Amino acid sequence: MKIKRKLLLSYLLIIALFVAAGATITYNTTKMAELQTKAKTQLEINNNAYAYQQGLDQIQFGTLMYASDNTADGQQIIVSSADIIQPAQTYLLSALADNPALLDEFKQAVSLDQNEINGAISQVYTIYTSQENDSQKYVDIWTHITTLNNAVKTADTQLADVRTTTLANVESANADAQNYANLSLIVAVVFLALISIVSVILAVVMGNRITGPLKKLAEIAHKVSLGDLNQRFYLKQNIDIKTGDEIDELVESFRRMVNAFRMTEALNNGAGEQEETKK
Repeated sequence: MKIKRKLLLSYLLIIALFVAAGATITYNTTKMAELQTKAKTQLEINNNAYAYQQGLDQIQFGTLMYASDNTADGQQIIVSSADIIQPAQTYLLSALADNPALLDEFKQAVSLDQNEINGAISQVYTIYTSQENDSQKYVDIWTHITTLNNAVKTADTQLADVRTTTLANVESANADAQNYANLSLIVAVVFLALISIVSVILAVVMGNRITGPLKKLAEIAHKVSLGDLNQRFYLKQNIDIKTGDEIDELVESFRRMVNAFRMTEALNNGAGEQEETKK
């Protein structure tokens, strides 16, 4: 394998680790965003359920004021409660559509509001404006106010169940989001350490793979420069380096060069001996 390819693979390995870390952290961040959206939605459901409760309590208070001869203020409070209840009802019917259990609880509260509560208020209006004597009138009014109070209490309980569930969902979503945040931190630290370790290992290994053979060749070149061309040990042990890259080609060229020097020296020595013989 060529040196360039080895370096490229090392680089790609480090990039792959960065990509894996980035993908994991991105996934965790996406899940955190989803959980935060879920928590926000559940909190809005809780707030609207609370608003609906407040509207029912306002109706109850307004009816009591109306029956206590404070008809103008009582009627105004009852009418204004619709500005609280209607938006909350519209939102909750839509927001709870994917949660049948909570939707059923809320619809029961709405049913109490539209039937028992409104029915009791209508009866209080009718009796209060009737020609009954005062003693009987207030007895009958109190009977319907008692029905109203019981219905509001039951509706408040059902709305409280909706709020309890949504608050639990908010806490669960926040806890899950925190877990993903902690996991992202752990992943970042682990991958940073892993990338650092891998980078150091690759640097050491690749450095040794390249500089080691070159250092041996430098030592042999030094011996050759001193005229040591007959030591086959250097050819077989020191120059016989297998790296599978351009260094192998350099070693082979160096081997051929040393062999050429030895052959030239042998020829020169042979020619010299022949000249001495002739003399």
